[in-house]
Amino acid sequence: MPGDASSPTSTAAAALAQAEADLSAGRLRAAQRNARRAARLDPDSAAASVLLAATSVLLADAGSPRATLLLPEDPKSSLASDPDSIRRHYKSLARSLRPGDGASSYPAAAAAAQEALRRAADAYAALKEEREAPPPPPTFWTACAGCRLLHEFDRQYVGFRLTCPSCRRSFLAAEVPPPPPPKKHKPEKTLAEMQLQLAKRRGKDQTAAQSSSSDEYDEPAEPDVPEEVLDSEHSGQMAVEDSDFYNFDADRMEKCFKRGQVWALYGDDDGMPRHYAQLETASPGRQFRAQIRWLEHQPDGKEGKPCGAFKVGREVTVHSVNVFSHLVACERVAREAYRVYPKKGSVWALHAGEYADTGRPRYDFVVFLSGYSEVHGISFGYLEKIEGFRSIFTRSDIGVRAVQYLREGDVGMLSHQTPARKVSKGEASTLPPGDCWELDPASLPAELLHA
Repeated sequence: MPGDASSPTSTAAAALAQAEADLSAGRLRAAQRNARRAARLDPDSAAASVLLAATSVLLADAGSPRATLLLPEDPKSSLASDPDSIRRHYKSLARSLRPGDGASSYPAAAAAAQEALRRAADAYAALKEEREAPPPPPTFWTACAGCRLLHEFDRQYVGFRLTCPSCRRSFLAAEVPPPPPPKKHKPEKTLAEMQLQLAKRRGKDQTAAQSSSSDEYDEPAEPDVPEEVLDSEHSGQMAVEDSDFYNFDADRMEKCFKRGQVWALYGDDDGMPRHYAQLETASPGRQFRAQIRWLEHQPDGKEGKPCGAFKVGREVTVHSVNVFSHLVACERVAREAYRVYPKKGSVWALHAGEYADTGRPRYDFVVFLSGYSEVHGISFGYLEKIEGFRSIFTRSDIGVRAVQYLREGDVGMLSHQTPARKVSKGEASTLPPGDCWELDPASLPAELLHA
């Protein structure tokens, strides 16, 4: 009959024929559209159902077994987590991918169904292997006291002395909070793209100026700078997450190292910077490498004493900038001899016993009010931490802790120098009156940072 040519069945057959042609030409999405149209026009068509299921599997993400099996992404769904539900779903999918009696009429569709069945079988095997794999052992995060890098180890090694994979120095593995997840960065743009964006904004500003009243005179506005340029100009100002204001890491970048400098390095016992070394060579780059010579305290030749006379000693190689804390302000008295004593305005830590709960060393922090003299000693004032900040301290202006003196025989109370910066305060500053200092969090005990 003349109307049969436009019946749903004949239209579905035409859509299937077109889908077969699309498959032969490698056009999977077009084949899926025509297969979906044929299945909608003729729900009883087995060929349309097989072709629609096959194209859905072939267009799924091949790297995701769940996507290949056409499982829902919602983890709360029972079909996505229940093993029995997944098995039943896989068997149902496999049945829908087996061509019927009319497969010979659509060879491309039959080949696509066979490939989809293979992928579904591989995806189900991968899911099954993933489900039957033993759970990973519990781990913990710890920080090397030398290079300050975070590492993850099996939890059975908490409290053991381990070897740092980065600097190869041994340290006591104490558990620390895990590192924060990496921040998501905006996609980078080329300079040409930034200039094009800036030109478009200027064009909009000029159009708006022309449409405004000519009787009024407005000063020309400064062109907007693309947000990406602002980010690039100010990148790195808050690189140290624990700092309140100043970025202390900027003072120990690779470009800061020069031959002949004396640096303070973090120690192995509690990670404080009480070791000194003279820099011989430094090779910046992806594989940082520096030759240093330790400064040995005289006359006993030991390392780790903060003050006194020092002589250049043995040479070692380090491969990380994270072992360095700060440049040491010292006096060179001979070719390979130095004197190190607190300078006026420098901030140091004094031994103050131990924390009762952790047994770790406790320190008082002081600022020196004069230079060291073997006759008169040196004067200092105690610093107190300001509530609400991680590493901001202010000086005690009154009481017995306002001004005290350290004599020559008392230098053993000194633990280490702490990098510090005087904080400038504006009109809207929330800091208390008087001088305030920000101390390098890397040279403060964890108990003080979290107090």
